[in-house]
Amino acid sequence: MNNGWIFDKYLLAVCCLTSVVYFISTSNIASRIVASRTKRFASSNVMFNIFLLLSQFATTIQAPLLAKMIENDISAGNKPNDTIFRVVIFSATLGTILGGFAIPTLHRFMEKGVDSMYKHSSVFKLFLKSFKTKTFLHFKNSIKVANINNYKQLLNLEGINRSIILMNIVVYSFTTISILSCLYAGYINPELRTTALSMSGIANGFGAILMILLLQPYDAILTDKVIDGTVSHTFFRRHLSFVVISRIVGTLCGQFLFIPMSRLIAFLASSI
Repeated sequence: MNNGWIFDKYLLAVCCLTSVVYFISTSNIASRIVASRTKRFASSNVMFNIFLLLSQFATTIQAPLLAKMIENDISAGNKPNDTIFRVVIFSATLGTILGGFAIPTLHRFMEKGVDSMYKHSSVFKLFLKSFKTKTFLHFKNSIKVANINNYKQLLNLEGINRSIILMNIVVYSFTTISILSCLYAGYINPELRTTALSMSGIANGFGAILMILLLQPYDAILTDKVIDGTVSHTFFRRHLSFVVISRIVGTLCGQFLFIPMSRLIAFLASSI
């Protein structure tokens, strides 16, 4: 592994961006709680789509930086080393954990934002209002650490859809390592690295299909049931807590799936 300062700079940037992406993705769960409390599902989604744009922007920078690290290592004649990739996967786990802890604070902070956007009907006006002193004071007052009793609720699996939780683990396992596996496959066989990288859509697409067809509809319908009173807020939050845990477990499983997936992609790239 190249231990030069440029390599370290790239690695730090990639890890930070990865943590940000997974922090935003996980904390986005707070939009469901905001929707159930304000009864404004669409407005809550619009609010959090702003943060998802930041996440997507970070993702577009992440892959080129990691690719640059690999190019530097290949040019230096270094052998493939999976350590840097495992560090990046760990940063995804770290970002997911931090995002989970941020949910109690974010949903309290964003409730007022959703109400404000509903009144003004403008994201731009909301953006301008966010720089006022009272906004920062509101954020300070919104800071909340989850109560210990909330963790005790995790011992209760009654009513929890275990297949959905398992599906979250599978989806996040694949999405965490999709691009990384393709990059490492090109690291293993530099002559086919362009082909390997172009195959990132396979694992990513599989995860996206499962998320769109199974996970997002279930969470959306459950949110609507909370709004109309069919499902209790207590059960809903317990479900979301299990979703956060499943995502953390999914990123951890990515550590075990990373090498097998990379070898599979390298094999497929050489077979085309």
